[in-house]
Amino acid sequence: MKKTIFTVVILLFFSVSNALAFDWASRGLSLIDSGSVDEENFIILEDSSSVEVKIRFRNELGANQAEKTADLFSDFKSWKYLTMSRVEFFWVNDTCEILIIPAAYEYKDMEYTPYIPGGLVFIYDDYLRYNFRVNKDNFFLRINDRFINEEILSGRIKEAVEDPVAYLTKREPEYFLQKLTKLEERQERIAGALLYFQNSGFLGFGNTPVKKSLIKRIIEIKTEEPDIKADAIKARLADEKIEASNKEIKLILNIFYNEF
Repeated sequence: MKKTIFTVVILLFFSVSNALAFDWASRGLSLIDSGSVDEENFIILEDSSSVEVKIRFRNELGANQAEKTADLFSDFKSWKYLTMSRVEFFWVNDTCEILIIPAAYEYKDMEYTPYIPGGLVFIYDDYLRYNFRVNKDNFFLRINDRFINEEILSGRIKEAVEDPVAYLTKREPEYFLQKLTKLEERQERIAGALLYFQNSGFLGFGNTPVKKSLIKRIIEIKTEEPDIKADAIKARLADEKIEASNKEIKLILNIFYNEF
């Protein structure tokens, strides 16, 4: 038993040692602390403006991961509107989750930090994307997309804070898609019952439910190409070997997009 514990301690030591071997100083970062908690390792760094950078990882932090962490931190530091208080990177294999706690986020003469109480969450794998919530007037609005640049992201936050109802309405298909995907029963019953009720034959006979997979795919197509019409959607679905009647497509467009 003692031998097993000793072996685990040695492995954790070498895992952290690999992270410490990276030349953080050349990237403007100073080592503050390091260690392990359960099966997870961490190092804590600090830059010249006292921004705390915590890096968590399992097994070891490879050179490529360390390099990418330093690059991402440098990119975030270069933002015009965001000032970071602290940032945390969590690596699992080749995927990194990033939490940024802002000290300030001022965009177009307005401070947005109070509306982002949970911080900004990013995910990096093949590319960088964001997924976090803005809280305004008891609306918890998801800001979720591929990261293009700071200006576009800041504009979306501004849009959500200035008019949360309009933001939710504009992105309602995304909202329903998320609800359907997560199988949240209340929203599912509302959309499903409405589609079931309207998808009826002569005198109300022959009701059939519209498949969730069809709803999901049509919303995805409309998200990719907002101006696409029913006939073009029908052709796309046929190419993908997805069965859908003209009536089902029109019902989905009616209910989710107010297109008649």
